[in-house]
Amino acid sequence: MAAVYLIVQFVTPWLAAWTYSILSLFMHSSEGRFQFMFSHLFALSFVPAFFFGLAIAQLRHRTAELVWIIPTAILAYKFATFPPPSVFQSSLHAAFHQYFGGGFVIPDARNFDDLFAFSANYDMMRGMTQQRFTAPFYGGIGYSLAAWITFRTKLTQRVAEAIKAWHESRLRHD
Repeated sequence: MAAVYLIVQFVTPWLAAWTYSILSLFMHSSEGRFQFMFSHLFALSFVPAFFFGLAIAQLRHRTAELVWIIPTAILAYKFATFPPPSVFQSSLHAAFHQYFGGGFVIPDARNFDDLFAFSANYDMMRGMTQQRFTAPFYGGIGYSLAAWITFRTKLTQRVAEAIKAWHESRLRHD
């Protein structure tokens, strides 16, 4: 479980920055780095956790399939206890927007003053909330799904056999 939280806290922002910098070479976008990361939080947290789950599943720990439970329970608690914004609005709709909604509008920071000004931005606060609670949920699902697939299909064994066969065929040709 610690691996999922570490991936979400460190790999996701790094992957977002790397992807943003690569994409900015090919196209100009008006969205900022934080807006990019929060808008693509599912892919940026699910995919690395999924691949880490595939890699770590070789250790054959059955508990890897259950990693999704604690982040899901925490998110469900936060979702259930989310206060409604007003008497006239549903807390269910507001909570869904807070924890799963997209449509972020966060300009790019040009300097530290801009960065600190973002802390008052509602979308920045909502994005950080999703980074804190929703991204571990996505990562936990990805990690557990990878472990489940690996255990059920013996995927790592098949990949290792394919790599070994490829390597042996390369040695025969040399």
